[in-house]
Amino acid sequence: MFRRKMGLTFLVVFLVMLLATPSAFAAREAKLIFNGQEYKADITIKDGVSYASAKALAKIPGLEVGDDPIVPIRKLFESQGGEVSWDQDNWQVIVSWREKSGDFTADELAVKSSELLKEVNSYKLKAYTTMEFQLEGNEALSKMFKMPSKIEANIEGDFQYEPMAMYIKQTMKLPLEELGISPEEMEAAGLTDEIVTEMVWQDNAIYQKDTNTGVWIYQDLTGIEEMQGFNSLMQITPQQSLEMMKKAGVINVFGEDVVRNGREYYTIKNYIDTESYRSLTEQLLENIDFASLLAALGAQAQGVDDLGPYFQKVVEVMLNSMSIDYRVDTLINKETLLTDYMTLDLEMTVDLKQMMEAIAETMELGEDEKAEIPESPMLLKLKMKVDYQLYDYGVEPELPDLSNAISQEEYIQQLMENMSNFEE
Repeated sequence: MFRRKMGLTFLVVFLVMLLATPSAFAAREAKLIFNGQEYKADITIKDGVSYASAKALAKIPGLEVGDDPIVPIRKLFESQGGEVSWDQDNWQVIVSWREKSGDFTADELAVKSSELLKEVNSYKLKAYTTMEFQLEGNEALSKMFKMPSKIEANIEGDFQYEPMAMYIKQTMKLPLEELGISPEEMEAAGLTDEIVTEMVWQDNAIYQKDTNTGVWIYQDLTGIEEMQGFNSLMQITPQQSLEMMKKAGVINVFGEDVVRNGREYYTIKNYIDTESYRSLTEQLLENIDFASLLAALGAQAQGVDDLGPYFQKVVEVMLNSMSIDYRVDTLINKETLLTDYMTLDLEMTVDLKQMMEAIAETMELGEDEKAEIPESPMLLKLKMKVDYQLYDYGVEPELPDLSNAISQEEYIQQLMENMSNFEE
């Protein structure tokens, strides 16, 4: 039972979360202002020259910092086409590098493209995702959190802002042999090595398709107070998003222009490290009580009635025990100023043992269950790459036929009746 709870909790948290460099010189500290934004780095001045750690500056997408641990700021940026000045009054090093292209700064173009996307109101999306998993550490935990080394998935989607509508279809191919599952077992369960999931969000309701029966099941969100924070998150403006990124220390810079399928594109790059990811996540979730939200959405009916009390605790521990390297390249059409392509590269490490201990703190465990928590640590390492394409701007979304959808309560009742008939 404990293993089931632990595995389920990890899966939910993992999907929801789908987070002092040394100084070489003893001198007066200064601030680095990069593209108009204060950049977190230890800056020191020696003999009139400002220095920063290469580790801190390596977070700037596309900047080549070399192998030296400490680098002179002016020399580094000017050698790569940047401009550097010194503000004596405020004791600041001011750097402009890949900040502007044409009439826009990187921030201005990012906001403009997002605003135009809302103006066209709708678009289609397709994406190809690869996820590579690696477990290091305790062998017992490896069995509990059994994962394939690689999963590939294709995603299709339709989105509309007003009135809000969203359809997502994901096709994931499972490596059955690696998971220790035979084709016969999958066939007996009515499944294949391809897992297709479909979800629709429309008219203040969430619909999910049962993969076995093809029946659409809906959860009505009307009147659920806990949804207010989540709805506010969905309505965040491009400017608000930019301000949140700035607060978290995330910066936008221009990369090299590219040509794809005969069209010219600006490239905007940004990088999110562990500290920035944690800040962004905390900002996004500060008005959402996920424990209450899960209960309100009928989590009890799904057999996870004990999830709420420790869900947020696990999220907190996960944020504090993970490391993140997250890079995003966005291609913006020079003619339309709309985002046509995005590439996401993510590397993440999570300490599973700390998560288990956090869950155990909020559960009444028997001695046998406590004994299942291993003493040695175990790390889950994830590498994920997602290539997105957005297209058909302004085209009305194509949603599945939901006219015969049943409520979650009706679905659970049918399952219970089927089980009763089977036992008889």
